[in-house]
Amino acid sequence: MKFIIISLALMCMSQGESARILVVSPTGSKSHKNTFVALTKELVKRGHDITILGNYATSGFASSERIHEILLPELEIDVSKFPSQFKAAMGNFTFGDMKFLLHFALTGSLESTEKFFRNTRVQHLLANSQFDLVIGTFVSEFLSLPLAWNFKAPIIMTSPNVLFPGTASELGDSDHTEYVPFILSSYSDKMNLVERVYNTIFTTFFLKVGDIARWGMQDIIEKHIPNCPSIKELEDRIEVVFTNTHPSFTYPRVLPPSVIEVGAIQCAPANPLPLELEEFVSSSPDGFILFSIGSILPMNDMPEYLIKAFIKVFSALPQRVIWQWKGTPTHDLPSNIKTLGWLTQQDLLGHKNCRLFLSHGGLNSLQEAIYHSVPVLGLPFGTDQTLNLLRAAKDGYALKIDWKNVSEETLSESINELLHNSSYSDSSNKLSFILRDQTETPLERAVYWTEFVLRHNGASHLRLGSRSLLPYQRALVDVYAVLFSVAVLPLVLLYFCLRCCCSRKSGSVDLPKKNQ
Repeated sequence: MKFIIISLALMCMSQGESARILVVSPTGSKSHKNTFVALTKELVKRGHDITILGNYATSGFASSERIHEILLPELEIDVSKFPSQFKAAMGNFTFGDMKFLLHFALTGSLESTEKFFRNTRVQHLLANSQFDLVIGTFVSEFLSLPLAWNFKAPIIMTSPNVLFPGTASELGDSDHTEYVPFILSSYSDKMNLVERVYNTIFTTFFLKVGDIARWGMQDIIEKHIPNCPSIKELEDRIEVVFTNTHPSFTYPRVLPPSVIEVGAIQCAPANPLPLELEEFVSSSPDGFILFSIGSILPMNDMPEYLIKAFIKVFSALPQRVIWQWKGTPTHDLPSNIKTLGWLTQQDLLGHKNCRLFLSHGGLNSLQEAIYHSVPVLGLPFGTDQTLNLLRAAKDGYALKIDWKNVSEETLSESINELLHNSSYSDSSNKLSFILRDQTETPLERAVYWTEFVLRHNGASHLRLGSRSLLPYQRALVDVYAVLFSVAVLPLVLLYFCLRCCCSRKSGSVDLPKKNQ
């Protein structure tokens, strides 16, 4: 009996063994962190020690003794340097704006790499720390992979969206441009010939820009991590990839076994609202509408006539409106509108009185809208938002309005259509059931595979043999060339044999004629 008790105690100790995990996400926006924030919190509950390299502080992390967050404010996104998103969405895009964005795409990664490795806290980490696992993001792959190599630790990569172009190839598959739409396009998974051609061109161009952006990066990395292999070589060390996807809101595709879908990992039942906010949203028998267009964009950047259009439409509604307004509101608002600089979006979407969500169409926002069964009016700015909202409209729980088409009339028509046509709420209920109907939650799945990699120091058994093949070999170009040769060679030989025989026969017939 004593032996059994001791054995059980040892088993519990081994299962609860603490691991040192480094999370690397020092670039990108706040929303990019959603893929790993919930995972980090759960890993801490399970006794692991987490160190985070990030450019934004995370709410709740500071209160945990097991989370050490190292902030790199020099890598925060300075929105003021970028062209106005409202201006771009309205189609007022200048040559100077395009020049700036192209320059940022080509040099942004290089500048981030220099700032990152020059940071004294990063240098101290490299020289004095050791980790059992690194969790990185493809947004800053060029920083995550060298750190994993330096610490001789297996690495799990996360994607804040679908698999980025090129990632599937790194894992031994292909980008499947024949049915996987480019992330910045407006295509679906059913493309005609012209769309497939453009889809392939866009994907290839994106990859080439990425290759150009890496020029000079290796010199910076090796200056701080001597003899570090190239990023291309380090990509082969990726053990597992977590993608922010699920067929209920992203197009399904073939995935290598090392890719684990954890889409909507941050979604959870709503928490109670603060008393004042609860009173506001509960006091209207018609419910309330939530209006939020992301965590970065200041609402005061919106053109004056658009702000007035929203206010006029909202004031005519019987519903209350919660309007996320970063900055100080510059207008007098009617009593049914409440502005908040920061809001608990998921708690509001999960409230029983929430009737509609006005959103920019960010993937995390749409996940939460589906999870909590709330129809969506989408107002996309760009990036993946157009693709997300086109899929949402196709699935029947959303409508989309381009900013250049926003007016009192289009807003009023769309809002009333979504509020009073039950087909949209029916579709959102159906998708919510599909999203929730899983054998395990996305968080449970992510935790399992994280600890699996820790237990086995990697997941080499999941690697496709095609990782060692070149793209033309994966496409069987060489095999088809051999088969073509085998099929054609006999015909070629037959042709030359017949030609030779015919020429000899012709020669034997002509000879007597000459003699005559």
